[in-house]
Amino acid sequence: MREALALARRGRGSTHPNPRVGAVVVKDGRVVGRGWHHAPGLPHAEVLALREAGERARGATVFCTLEPCSHYGRTPPCSEALIAAGVGRVVVAQRDPNPVVDGRGMAALSAAGIEVELLDGPPAAEAAELNAPFTKFVRTGLPLVTFKAAVSLDGKMAAAGGDACWISGKESRRLVHRRRALADAVLVGAGTLRRDDPLLSVRDARGRTPLRVVMTRSGSLPLEAALFRDHDTGPVLVLAPAGAEVADARLQALGVEVVRHDGDAGEALRVLASRDVFDIVFEGGPGLAAELFTLDLVDRLMIFVAPVLIGTGAPDLLALPAPALMSGAVRPTDPVWRRVGADALLTARLPHAWESRPSLSSPIAAEV
Repeated sequence: MREALALARRGRGSTHPNPRVGAVVVKDGRVVGRGWHHAPGLPHAEVLALREAGERARGATVFCTLEPCSHYGRTPPCSEALIAAGVGRVVVAQRDPNPVVDGRGMAALSAAGIEVELLDGPPAAEAAELNAPFTKFVRTGLPLVTFKAAVSLDGKMAAAGGDACWISGKESRRLVHRRRALADAVLVGAGTLRRDDPLLSVRDARGRTPLRVVMTRSGSLPLEAALFRDHDTGPVLVLAPAGAEVADARLQALGVEVVRHDGDAGEALRVLASRDVFDIVFEGGPGLAAELFTLDLVDRLMIFVAPVLIGTGAPDLLALPAPALMSGAVRPTDPVWRRVGADALLTARLPHAWESRPSLSSPIAAEV
Protein backbone atom coordinates (compact mmCIF):
# COMPACT_ATOMS: atom_id res chain seq x y z
CA MET A 1 0.00 0.00 0.00
CA ARG A 2 2.92 2.35 0.64
CA GLU A 3 3.97 1.92 -2.98
CA ALA A 4 0.39 2.47 -4.18
CA LEU A 5 0.24 5.71 -2.16
CA ALA A 6 3.54 6.86 -3.67
CA LEU A 7 2.10 6.20 -7.14
CA ALA A 8 -1.06 8.13 -6.28
CA ARG A 9 0.99 11.17 -5.32
CA ARG A 10 2.35 11.31 -8.87
CA GLY A 11 -1.08 12.51 -9.94
CA ARG A 12 -0.93 15.69 -7.87
CA GLY A 13 -1.79 18.62 -10.08
CA SER A 14 -3.04 16.54 -13.02
CA THR A 15 -6.00 14.40 -11.89
CA HIS A 16 -8.19 17.31 -10.80
CA PRO A 17 -11.17 17.28 -10.35
CA ASN A 18 -10.81 13.51 -9.97
CA PRO A 19 -9.16 12.05 -6.85
CA ARG A 20 -5.55 10.86 -6.80
CA VAL A 21 -5.37 7.07 -6.96
CA GLY A 22 -2.61 4.47 -7.14
CA ALA A 23 -2.79 0.69 -7.51
CA VAL A 24 -0.32 -2.19 -7.22
CA VAL A 25 -0.87 -5.83 -8.29
CA VAL A 26 1.02 -8.48 -6.27
CA LYS A 27 1.36 -12.15 -7.29
CA ASP A 28 3.34 -14.71 -5.29
CA GLY A 29 4.98 -11.97 -3.23
CA ARG A 30 6.15 -9.95 -6.26
CA VAL A 31 4.82 -6.72 -7.72
CA VAL A 32 3.62 -7.51 -11.26
CA GLY A 33 1.62 -4.38 -12.07
CA ARG A 34 1.59 -0.71 -11.14
CA GLY A 35 -0.63 2.20 -12.12
CA TRP A 36 -1.85 5.63 -11.12
CA HIS A 37 -4.53 7.93 -12.44
CA HIS A 38 -2.93 10.49 -14.74
CA ALA A 39 -5.78 12.81 -15.77
CA PRO A 40 -9.59 12.96 -16.18
CA GLY A 41 -10.81 10.81 -19.06
CA LEU A 42 -7.73 8.58 -18.98
CA PRO A 43 -7.71 5.01 -17.58
CA HIS A 44 -7.88 4.70 -13.82
CA ALA A 45 -5.06 3.36 -11.67
CA GLU A 46 -6.49 -0.16 -11.35
CA VAL A 47 -6.91 -0.56 -15.09
CA LEU A 48 -3.33 0.53 -15.79
CA ALA A 49 -1.98 -1.83 -13.11
CA LEU A 50 -4.02 -4.73 -14.53
CA ARG A 51 -2.74 -4.01 -18.04
CA GLU A 52 0.84 -4.23 -16.84
CA ALA A 53 0.15 -7.43 -14.91
CA GLY A 54 -1.64 -9.15 -17.80
CA GLU A 55 -2.45 -12.80 -17.08
CA ARG A 56 -0.48 -12.61 -13.85
CA ALA A 57 -3.40 -10.66 -12.36
CA ARG A 58 -5.49 -13.84 -12.09
CA GLY A 59 -5.64 -14.80 -8.42
CA ALA A 60 -3.43 -11.84 -7.45
CA THR A 61 -3.86 -9.28 -4.70
CA VAL A 62 -4.52 -5.68 -5.75
CA PHE A 63 -3.73 -2.79 -3.42
CA CYS A 64 -5.84 0.31 -4.16
CA THR A 65 -5.52 3.64 -2.38
CA LEU A 66 -9.21 4.38 -3.07
CA GLU A 67 -12.21 2.07 -3.41
CA PRO A 68 -12.55 0.97 -7.07
CA CYS A 69 -15.36 2.82 -8.80
CA SER A 70 -18.57 1.01 -9.67
CA HIS A 71 -20.22 3.43 -12.10
CA TYR A 72 -19.85 4.51 -15.70
CA GLY A 73 -18.39 8.00 -16.11
CA ARG A 74 -15.76 8.98 -18.64
CA THR A 75 -14.38 5.45 -18.21
CA PRO A 76 -15.97 2.06 -17.36
CA PRO A 77 -16.12 0.85 -13.73
CA CYS A 78 -12.82 -0.36 -12.26
CA SER A 79 -14.70 -2.95 -10.20
CA GLU A 80 -15.77 -4.66 -13.46
CA ALA A 81 -12.18 -4.64 -14.72
CA LEU A 82 -10.95 -6.29 -11.51
CA ILE A 83 -13.67 -8.94 -11.69
CA ALA A 84 -12.92 -9.65 -15.36
CA ALA A 85 -9.20 -9.99 -14.57
CA GLY A 86 -9.98 -12.69 -12.00
CA VAL A 87 -8.10 -11.14 -9.08
CA GLY A 88 -8.40 -12.98 -5.79
CA ARG A 89 -8.14 -10.18 -3.25
CA VAL A 90 -8.44 -6.40 -3.16
CA VAL A 91 -7.03 -4.29 -0.32
CA VAL A 92 -8.45 -0.76 -0.10
CA ALA A 93 -7.00 2.15 1.89
CA GLN A 94 -9.97 4.53 1.66
CA ARG A 95 -13.65 4.07 1.00
CA ASP A 96 -14.77 6.36 -1.83
CA PRO A 97 -16.60 9.38 -0.31
CA ASN A 98 -18.43 10.00 -3.59
CA PRO A 99 -22.07 8.99 -2.95
CA VAL A 100 -22.20 7.49 -6.44
CA VAL A 101 -19.72 4.86 -5.23
CA ASP A 102 -19.43 4.88 -1.39
CA GLY A 103 -19.20 1.13 -0.75
CA ARG A 104 -20.76 -0.06 -3.99
CA GLY A 105 -17.40 -0.85 -5.55
CA MET A 106 -16.37 -3.10 -2.66
CA ALA A 107 -19.82 -4.67 -2.57
CA ALA A 108 -19.58 -5.56 -6.27
CA LEU A 109 -16.19 -7.20 -5.72
CA SER A 110 -17.47 -9.20 -2.74
CA ALA A 111 -20.52 -10.34 -4.69
CA ALA A 112 -18.16 -11.68 -7.37
CA GLY A 113 -16.34 -13.79 -4.78
CA ILE A 114 -13.32 -11.52 -4.40
CA GLU A 115 -11.92 -11.07 -0.90
CA VAL A 116 -12.04 -7.38 0.09
CA GLU A 117 -10.16 -5.74 2.95
CA LEU A 118 -10.59 -2.11 4.03
CA LEU A 119 -7.54 -0.89 5.92
CA ASP A 120 -7.37 1.20 9.07
CA GLY A 121 -4.51 3.04 10.76
CA PRO A 122 -1.71 5.10 9.19
CA PRO A 123 -2.10 3.89 5.56
CA ALA A 124 -5.81 4.70 5.67
CA ALA A 125 -5.11 8.10 7.21
CA GLU A 126 -2.49 8.86 4.57
CA ALA A 127 -4.88 7.91 1.77
CA ALA A 128 -7.59 10.09 3.29
CA GLU A 129 -5.20 13.04 3.57
CA LEU A 130 -4.11 12.61 -0.03
CA ASN A 131 -7.69 13.14 -1.22
CA ALA A 132 -8.95 15.42 1.56
CA PRO A 133 -9.85 18.27 -0.87
CA PHE A 134 -11.93 15.88 -3.00
CA THR A 135 -13.59 14.39 0.08
CA LYS A 136 -14.52 17.76 1.54
CA PHE A 137 -16.00 18.92 -1.75
CA VAL A 138 -18.20 15.86 -2.32
CA ARG A 139 -19.44 15.96 1.28
CA THR A 140 -19.92 19.70 1.78
CA GLY A 141 -19.66 21.52 -1.57
CA LEU A 142 -16.78 23.55 -0.09
CA PRO A 143 -13.04 23.57 -0.80
CA LEU A 144 -10.39 22.48 1.66
CA VAL A 145 -8.61 25.54 3.09
CA THR A 146 -5.00 25.50 4.28
CA PHE A 147 -4.05 28.56 6.33
CA LYS A 148 -0.43 29.37 5.54
CA ALA A 149 1.36 32.05 7.53
CA ALA A 150 4.80 33.08 8.72
CA VAL A 151 5.11 34.50 12.22
CA SER A 152 7.76 35.67 14.62
CA LEU A 153 8.51 33.94 17.92
CA ASP A 154 6.04 36.32 19.58
CA GLY A 155 3.27 35.56 17.06
CA LYS A 156 3.49 38.68 14.88
CA MET A 157 2.87 38.65 11.12
CA ALA A 158 4.64 41.91 10.23
CA ALA A 159 6.34 44.97 11.64
CA ALA A 160 4.20 47.76 13.10
CA GLY A 161 4.21 49.57 9.75
CA GLY A 162 3.00 46.46 7.91
CA ASP A 163 6.32 45.33 6.46
CA ALA A 164 6.42 41.50 6.33
CA CYS A 165 9.39 40.98 3.96
CA TRP A 166 10.79 38.73 5.11
CA ILE A 167 9.87 37.05 8.38
CA SER A 168 10.68 33.54 7.19
CA GLY A 169 13.81 32.37 5.42
CA LYS A 170 14.37 31.49 1.77
CA GLU A 171 14.00 27.75 2.43
CA SER A 172 10.52 28.33 3.87
CA ARG A 173 9.55 30.57 0.96
CA ARG A 174 10.68 27.90 -1.48
CA LEU A 175 8.46 25.38 0.31
CA VAL A 176 5.50 27.78 0.06
CA HIS A 177 5.99 27.99 -3.71
CA ARG A 178 5.99 24.19 -3.93
CA ARG A 179 2.73 24.07 -1.96
CA ARG A 180 1.17 26.72 -4.21
CA ALA A 181 2.03 24.64 -7.25
CA LEU A 182 -0.07 21.77 -5.83
CA ALA A 183 -3.11 23.93 -5.03
CA ASP A 184 -6.09 24.87 -7.16
CA ALA A 185 -6.04 28.44 -5.87
CA VAL A 186 -4.17 30.87 -3.63
CA LEU A 187 -6.41 33.27 -1.69
CA VAL A 188 -5.77 36.60 0.01
CA GLY A 189 -7.95 39.43 1.25
CA ALA A 190 -7.97 42.98 -0.05
CA GLY A 191 -6.04 44.15 3.03
CA THR A 192 -3.15 41.81 2.26
CA LEU A 193 -3.19 42.97 -1.35
CA ARG A 194 -2.90 46.60 -0.24
CA ARG A 195 -0.25 45.94 2.41
CA ASP A 196 2.03 43.38 0.73
CA ASP A 197 1.32 43.78 -3.01
CA PRO A 198 1.95 40.03 -3.55
CA LEU A 199 2.15 38.23 -6.89
CA LEU A 200 1.03 34.87 -5.42
CA SER A 201 2.72 33.09 -8.31
CA VAL A 202 4.97 30.01 -8.38
CA ARG A 203 8.49 31.26 -8.99
CA ASP A 204 10.89 29.24 -6.86
CA ALA A 205 9.58 25.75 -7.64
CA ARG A 206 8.56 23.55 -10.54
CA GLY A 207 4.87 23.62 -11.44
CA ARG A 208 2.14 25.91 -12.62
CA THR A 209 0.78 29.01 -10.95
CA PRO A 210 -2.73 28.26 -9.60
CA LEU A 211 -5.76 30.53 -9.77
CA ARG A 212 -5.00 33.66 -7.72
CA VAL A 213 -8.01 34.97 -5.80
CA VAL A 214 -8.60 38.23 -3.95
CA MET A 215 -11.60 38.40 -1.59
CA THR A 216 -13.01 41.85 -0.83
CA ARG A 217 -15.99 42.99 1.24
CA SER A 218 -16.11 46.66 0.25
CA GLY A 219 -14.87 46.36 -3.31
CA SER A 220 -12.06 48.84 -2.67
CA LEU A 221 -9.01 47.45 -4.43
CA PRO A 222 -5.66 48.93 -5.49
CA LEU A 223 -5.90 48.75 -9.27
CA GLU A 224 -2.17 49.41 -9.51
CA ALA A 225 -1.41 46.13 -7.66
CA ALA A 226 1.25 43.99 -9.31
CA LEU A 227 -1.11 41.01 -9.20
CA PHE A 228 -3.63 42.73 -11.49
CA ARG A 229 -0.92 43.44 -14.02
CA ASP A 230 0.54 39.94 -13.99
CA HIS A 231 -2.33 38.03 -15.64
CA ASP A 232 0.03 36.49 -18.23
CA THR A 233 1.53 34.37 -15.43
CA GLY A 234 -1.83 32.88 -14.51
CA PRO A 235 -5.50 33.72 -14.02
CA VAL A 236 -6.60 36.25 -11.40
CA LEU A 237 -10.11 36.40 -9.90
CA VAL A 238 -11.77 38.90 -7.56
CA LEU A 239 -14.58 37.70 -5.27
CA ALA A 240 -16.93 40.40 -4.02
CA PRO A 241 -20.42 40.60 -2.48
CA ALA A 242 -23.25 41.40 -4.89
CA GLY A 243 -23.64 44.93 -3.52
CA ALA A 244 -19.97 45.91 -3.37
CA GLU A 245 -18.77 48.68 -5.66
CA VAL A 246 -15.97 47.10 -7.66
CA ALA A 247 -14.29 48.65 -10.68
CA ASP A 248 -15.42 45.69 -12.81
CA ALA A 249 -14.73 47.26 -16.19
CA ARG A 250 -11.23 48.44 -15.27
CA LEU A 251 -10.34 45.09 -13.72
CA GLN A 252 -11.70 43.19 -16.70
CA ALA A 253 -9.65 45.42 -18.98
CA LEU A 254 -6.60 44.20 -17.05
CA GLY A 255 -7.64 40.57 -17.63
CA VAL A 256 -9.04 40.07 -14.12
CA GLU A 257 -12.30 38.14 -13.69
CA VAL A 258 -14.79 39.56 -11.17
CA VAL A 259 -17.24 37.12 -9.57
CA ARG A 260 -20.10 38.09 -7.25
CA HIS A 261 -21.57 36.11 -4.37
CA ASP A 262 -24.54 36.54 -2.03
CA GLY A 263 -23.27 36.05 1.50
CA ASP A 264 -20.23 35.70 3.72
CA ALA A 265 -16.82 34.13 3.14
CA GLY A 266 -18.43 30.69 3.20
CA GLU A 267 -20.62 31.56 0.22
CA ALA A 268 -17.60 32.99 -1.56
CA LEU A 269 -15.74 29.71 -1.07
CA ARG A 270 -18.78 27.78 -2.29
CA VAL A 271 -18.64 29.79 -5.51
CA LEU A 272 -15.02 28.77 -5.96
CA ALA A 273 -15.85 25.11 -5.30
CA SER A 274 -18.56 25.24 -7.97
CA ARG A 275 -15.75 26.16 -10.37
CA ASP A 276 -13.79 23.00 -9.40
CA VAL A 277 -11.54 24.79 -6.90
CA PHE A 278 -11.18 22.12 -4.21
CA ASP A 279 -7.79 22.93 -2.64
CA ILE A 280 -7.06 26.50 -1.47
CA VAL A 281 -3.96 27.91 0.16
CA PHE A 282 -5.08 30.95 2.15
CA GLU A 283 -2.30 33.50 2.67
CA GLY A 284 -4.41 36.40 3.90
CA GLY A 285 -4.10 38.66 6.91
CA PRO A 286 -5.50 38.59 10.46
CA GLY A 287 -8.98 39.96 9.60
CA LEU A 288 -10.02 37.52 6.89
CA ALA A 289 -8.28 34.72 8.77
CA ALA A 290 -10.45 35.48 11.80
CA GLU A 291 -13.60 35.29 9.67
CA LEU A 292 -12.59 31.94 8.18
CA PHE A 293 -11.80 30.54 11.63
CA THR A 294 -15.06 31.86 13.07
CA LEU A 295 -17.01 30.16 10.28
CA ASP A 296 -15.04 26.90 10.77
CA LEU A 297 -13.75 27.09 7.21
CA VAL A 298 -10.07 26.41 7.94
CA ASP A 299 -9.05 22.75 7.63
CA ARG A 300 -5.26 22.69 7.68
CA LEU A 301 -2.45 24.79 9.15
CA MET A 302 0.94 25.51 7.60
CA ILE A 303 2.61 27.92 10.03
CA PHE A 304 6.26 28.92 9.75
CA VAL A 305 7.76 30.21 13.01
CA ALA A 306 10.89 32.29 12.43
CA PRO A 307 13.61 33.02 15.00
CA VAL A 308 12.83 36.73 15.24
CA LEU A 309 11.11 38.94 17.83
CA ILE A 310 9.06 41.95 16.69
CA GLY A 311 7.28 43.30 19.77
CA THR A 312 4.03 44.97 20.76
CA GLY A 313 2.00 47.03 18.29
CA ALA A 314 2.65 44.69 15.36
CA PRO A 315 -0.23 42.72 13.74
CA ASP A 316 -1.03 39.37 15.36
CA LEU A 317 -1.55 36.12 13.51
CA LEU A 318 -5.33 36.28 14.07
CA ALA A 319 -7.70 39.13 14.80
CA LEU A 320 -9.80 36.84 16.99
CA PRO A 321 -10.85 37.83 20.52
CA ALA A 322 -8.99 35.68 23.04
CA PRO A 323 -11.14 33.24 25.05
CA ALA A 324 -11.55 33.80 28.77
CA LEU A 325 -10.34 30.26 29.50
CA MET A 326 -7.82 27.98 27.80
CA SER A 327 -10.64 25.48 27.24
CA GLY A 328 -11.91 27.87 24.55
CA ALA A 329 -8.64 27.92 22.60
CA VAL A 330 -8.39 26.43 19.12
CA ARG A 331 -6.49 23.15 19.38
CA PRO A 332 -5.37 21.61 16.08
CA THR A 333 -4.80 17.86 15.94
CA ASP A 334 -2.00 15.70 14.53
CA PRO A 335 0.64 18.45 14.83
CA VAL A 336 3.92 17.77 13.09
CA TRP A 337 6.94 20.04 13.55
CA ARG A 338 9.85 20.07 11.13
CA ARG A 339 12.86 22.31 10.65
CA VAL A 340 13.05 24.32 7.42
CA GLY A 341 16.29 26.26 7.28
CA ALA A 342 16.34 28.41 10.41
CA ASP A 343 12.53 28.25 10.74
CA ALA A 344 10.20 25.72 12.35
CA LEU A 345 7.19 24.57 10.30
CA LEU A 346 4.02 23.37 12.00
CA THR A 347 1.55 21.38 9.91
CA ALA A 348 -1.69 20.29 11.57
CA ARG A 349 -5.38 19.86 10.87
CA LEU A 350 -8.57 21.26 12.33
CA PRO A 351 -10.96 18.29 12.25
CA HIS A 352 -14.54 18.88 11.15
CA ALA A 353 -17.65 16.76 10.73
CA TRP A 354 -16.94 16.13 7.04
CA GLU A 355 -13.84 14.12 7.94
CA SER A 356 -14.21 10.51 8.92
CA ARG A 357 -10.75 9.05 9.21
CA PRO A 358 -8.57 7.86 12.09
CA SER A 359 -6.15 10.14 13.85
CA LEU A 360 -2.55 9.57 12.87
CA SER A 361 -0.51 7.31 15.09
CA SER A 362 2.63 8.45 13.24
CA PRO A 363 3.51 11.39 10.97
CA ILE A 364 2.63 10.93 7.30
CA ALA A 365 4.46 12.20 4.25
CA ALA A 366 3.82 15.93 3.89
CA GLU A 367 2.28 17.39 0.76
CA VAL A 368 5.49 19.34 0.15
